[in-house]
Amino acid sequence: MVKRNAKTSVSEEEGEAPVVNENGKRAGEDQNKDGAKRIRTKSLYRQPTVNELNRLQETENLFNSNLFRLQIDEIIQEVKVKEKTEKKFLQFFNELKTYLLSISEDGTEYDLSEQAICKKLKVKLPISERLSKTKCMFTFHKFSNVEIVGSYGLGCSINSKLRVDLQITVPSETYTKNDSINYRYHKKRAAYLAYIAAHLSKYEPIEELQYSYISMSESKPVLDFKPKGKLGNQLSVRIHLACESDAYKLHRFSPERNNLREAWLLNENTDNNTEVGPPTPYYNSSVLTDLTTSVNQEFLNEILLKSDNLKQAITLLKIWLRQRDLKVSGHVVSLLVAYFVQAKRINNIMSSYQIVRNIWIALKTSELDTKGISLHKTQEKDTCPSLEVFHKHFPVVFIDKTGYYNICWQMCKGTYAALKRESALAVDMLDNGKINSFIPLFMTPVKPLLQFDHILRFKNFNQIKKTIVGKAPKEEKVNYGVEELPLVIDAVYSLLVKGLGNRADLIQQLVEADFSWPVKKTLETARSGFEEKLSFGLVLNPENSMNVVEKGPPANLPEAEQFRAFWGDKSELRRFQDGSITETCVWEGETMAERRTVTTQIVNYLMKLKFEINPTELYHVCDQLSSVIARKQWSRGSSVLQVEETSLTVLQTFDSLRRDLRQLVELPLDISAVYGVSPVFSYTDPVGPVPRGPPVRPWQRASTCLVKDVQRDGLHTLPDYVPVCKVVIELGHSGKWPGDIHAFRCLKAAFHLQLAERLNKQYGNACQAYNTHVDVLRDGITFRLEISHPKEITLLRKEIENGVAKFRDTEESLQLQCDTVLLPRLRGALHGLHQKHPSFGATVCLFKRWLSAHLLSPPHFPAVVAELLVSAVYLQPAPAQPPATPTLGLYRAMRLLVDFDWTRDLLVLDFNEDMSREEIMEIEKKLNEVDISSRPAMRIVTSYDGAQAGAWSRAGPDSRVLARTKALARSALDYMDKKFSECADNVLNMFVPSYAGYNVLIHVHRSLVPHCWERVDSVPALRPVAETFAEDVIPAVEFNPVDRFLEELRSAYGEFALFFHDAYGGEVIAVLWKPDVYEDKEFQLTNANALKPVTAKGETKYRVNIEAIVEDFRILGAGLVRDITVNT
Repeated sequence: MVKRNAKTSVSEEEGEAPVVNENGKRAGEDQNKDGAKRIRTKSLYRQPTVNELNRLQETENLFNSNLFRLQIDEIIQEVKVKEKTEKKFLQFFNELKTYLLSISEDGTEYDLSEQAICKKLKVKLPISERLSKTKCMFTFHKFSNVEIVGSYGLGCSINSKLRVDLQITVPSETYTKNDSINYRYHKKRAAYLAYIAAHLSKYEPIEELQYSYISMSESKPVLDFKPKGKLGNQLSVRIHLACESDAYKLHRFSPERNNLREAWLLNENTDNNTEVGPPTPYYNSSVLTDLTTSVNQEFLNEILLKSDNLKQAITLLKIWLRQRDLKVSGHVVSLLVAYFVQAKRINNIMSSYQIVRNIWIALKTSELDTKGISLHKTQEKDTCPSLEVFHKHFPVVFIDKTGYYNICWQMCKGTYAALKRESALAVDMLDNGKINSFIPLFMTPVKPLLQFDHILRFKNFNQIKKTIVGKAPKEEKVNYGVEELPLVIDAVYSLLVKGLGNRADLIQQLVEADFSWPVKKTLETARSGFEEKLSFGLVLNPENSMNVVEKGPPANLPEAEQFRAFWGDKSELRRFQDGSITETCVWEGETMAERRTVTTQIVNYLMKLKFEINPTELYHVCDQLSSVIARKQWSRGSSVLQVEETSLTVLQTFDSLRRDLRQLVELPLDISAVYGVSPVFSYTDPVGPVPRGPPVRPWQRASTCLVKDVQRDGLHTLPDYVPVCKVVIELGHSGKWPGDIHAFRCLKAAFHLQLAERLNKQYGNACQAYNTHVDVLRDGITFRLEISHPKEITLLRKEIENGVAKFRDTEESLQLQCDTVLLPRLRGALHGLHQKHPSFGATVCLFKRWLSAHLLSPPHFPAVVAELLVSAVYLQPAPAQPPATPTLGLYRAMRLLVDFDWTRDLLVLDFNEDMSREEIMEIEKKLNEVDISSRPAMRIVTSYDGAQAGAWSRAGPDSRVLARTKALARSALDYMDKKFSECADNVLNMFVPSYAGYNVLIHVHRSLVPHCWERVDSVPALRPVAETFAEDVIPAVEFNPVDRFLEELRSAYGEFALFFHDAYGGEVIAVLWKPDVYEDKEFQLTNANALKPVTAKGETKYRVNIEAIVEDFRILGAGLVRDITVNT
């Protein structure tokens, strides 16, 4: 807002008192006698001012939306350092600066290879013992200034974890000409820092004085401390050392120069050897950082200090990077913004949103790994190295103002690739008008488990680091010097990139190596027990990551030798069907579960081949839960049957049946369409049907089997559980269907008879017709065919009132429409989603197994709702991309369940991206008009719902079940975070339920539980899937005594208790009494069921007879129930 005419009012932003209101009166004059302000209706409807109109136009032109602008303004204000804090720090800084400038010159010359300086200063030097062989003399020369630099100095810092950077410039006379080699510069720099630390250790207003290593650099320590008191709770201070630019000529540190002698580094006894070795660009950059920092800081001050929009854009970029944990410093971000200003890609007239968007677009299309950029303007007779020279020695190139220093010298190519990728995702989110992109861009933390499909960790990294460094070429050792961690990262990253190729879209290193220690402790003492952590996150390519064949060059080309040299014994010559003969690597991958481990196989093999690191030393976060969805009772070949193979078999059989149904003759109406609606048709059934025929010598009635009463060891046993695959059939149009619902259904039953007869006669399939459906056995799979016709729904909606026909939705009509109209469309969409993202089906199966393991199987948490929740992870993956592995897909689904605001927001699933923003808003408005008390706990809308928006989540879960599910999911996420960080191999305990809190536990006989072999803790008892079987009779289908028992319990006692059960092999039914069962009631005929008289305060009341109900459980479950436990 901007200031209005003084005769009207002022905006909230100006908020200065006293001001006049619309009536020209002072604030408070226009109040009634009670002190309450009178609301002037006139002010609500007055015309907007010119300035307000200008702001609206500015928002339209310069921002994504009005909401986006408000959110940006809010977050900028939220992260801005408070004025009170700034004033306090300014006072603290002035006092600190005065104290530091009081440090006097010390003419004493110290030999840094001895301990004299440490004894005098009473602090330790922040250097490794590896540099003890560096001989140099040090004299402390007084510095002349202490400057505030970095983000705080530029005015674009973030108040969360605020760190203020101070810079002290070391006088040039501290160093000599030869100090540039063999870490002499670094050792003197460390001594200078120790000298400052010694004086600061006596300064009372500070605390927690520590040395720190940052950005993986052991040779460039800094000094950290906090102000005492409340200010220390809000910020910390870090002192950096710079060097006067005239201390050395910059060309001495060109990328192709050597300043670290190979003989000195690798042989302790040849310190005087002056032989020049290979280039040391990494070492040179560690010195150039200090030499060029003042020039670059001045450049930043010139560009940024006078532009609030640029500073706001930098702040937004830093928030965006922090949420993604991308190790790109604020200094690099600031220089990058300054570069684009210099290149005229952005300017300070643009809004912060436009600046950020343009930078993301520029980063998305940048090629800093092949075509670097430079802040240096080339002039005649310029001696600066060319960009080509820098590209020979650095993976990412961004040159500073001097032309000698690569600002991105510490940036791994993986970090740059992640930066490009995240920029592309950010632009896509901004362009998606259907989502509020501000939330995923700036408000959502993106943890590695939400970002990557596969994470490689090292169990004993210190030992592995030594192994990799020992095998590194001498040139690399000399380049990196004592900085071993960057050397290891570069070696492993290069190996993974070459080995995985197009299987991985992104490989990014994840480093935890920053280290701080007290100034009075030696580095070696402080580091005992500290372990650096290195991981690599992989974003897999879903199309290529599961390929079992790595096809190399033809055997007659020179590249074949390189292929063999890289892959070793794994490489072999193979001939393919197209006649080509090439070098090839083949990995194990008979089943989908094995194919998901191809990446793991490649990494393990290469780490063993190249570095002699055993697979037991590596930990992969990728397929820890694959055993949960394996069919432990069935095998195909030598492998355990997987859910994908089960679904694929059903789909292949269904395609055959669908073709045959369309070709049936002598039917009254043609079959126009056939749809599969069971979860197995979208790969989302954890225990889908396995082909099997009827039992040997079955009891038979018509074309179906009867269940035999078979006992073993005195206990009843079940036949194999045979599920049915439901299929909806649509018939050709006809106007001869009757107008009465009963006549309509009788005609349908007659059609079922004819359908069964024609299938049996034309194709020899065993069929059994019923009033509501037809069961068909085809290739060992039982299909249930149901005829769908829109007129049946219309007849169910029809009511006659006073002789007038009216149409009104009923529960039965809505359910029939869901089952026969909406579900076929949804099932087809979910099938397509699995085809696009092959991990979708397995992820849904994991999620269903997890829900059921915690006794939340349907009807408490409907299966369709579980499928839709997981599909949201793939349809709306922002701020990440859809997962490629089921384990991490489950993690993201539970994270969505926990983080989504179900009470306020709708989850809209647009499968084909054909819903407009206006349609979505209209649906949202319609559903929000429903009274809160009658709203479902979860509101999930799909693009196939039509007039029944939110139909699938209407049946459940209710608010109590949702709260329970979220609590369990939150615990499971914490458990997975903990176990994965500890490199634990077994995380299956997250599927173990807790029975605490339930009132009654009903234990059933294991022999009568279908799927008992599919339990998480079951040992596989494999038997091969039959290839051939008799198909003259349909097996007994869907015979599940536990489900029938649960139906009876819920029907008879649903008003008193809730019943919970694991549908996938659970042997316990948990009972939870409803709260009102413990209340005293008045006797009434309408509620006299299951009551017993009790005496309370001399009066006879009635209460639910819990003991009798428990005994009823035992009676109803006779033969099925093994035991009942009542928890007190």
